[in-house]
Amino acid sequence: MGLFGGGTQVVPIPMDDDETELLREVATVHPGTLSSIPGDLVLTSSRLVFAPVQGKKAPQLITWRFTKGKSRTKAPDALAAARAKSAPGLMRPPTLVLTTGDGTTWEIGILAGRRKPNRSPDNARARDRLVEAIQGRLAD
Repeated sequence: MGLFGGGTQVVPIPMDDDETELLREVATVHPGTLSSIPGDLVLTSSRLVFAPVQGKKAPQLITWRFTKGKSRTKAPDALAAARAKSAPGLMRPPTLVLTTGDGTTWEIGILAGRRKPNRSPDNARARDRLVEAIQGRLAD
């Protein structure tokens, strides 16, 4: 956020009373395409949320929940797996892939900051840190 409240704002994420934010990284859904959607990928104590950048036609929050214990479900909103995928390229940041309970995959690009170039090594480190944190939550 800028000195006078400016800067890029994402759609606010409503939190439950017992929910805390654990990690937040700059992200994009459909990276490297004309339909790319910028925002933040936020890991909380109970879910993973993609919050798009605010705008007149901003899409809704995308939420994936963590199932309790080791139980697995085939629900489309339940997160089943997360892994690192592509290395950075000229037109896209390094990506991770999320797999939901019904087998749907989401490829999401991760940046260490809004102004970081795609090829910055900081982006791969941010992606790897996020993948490790998500995998840790899935193992709980």
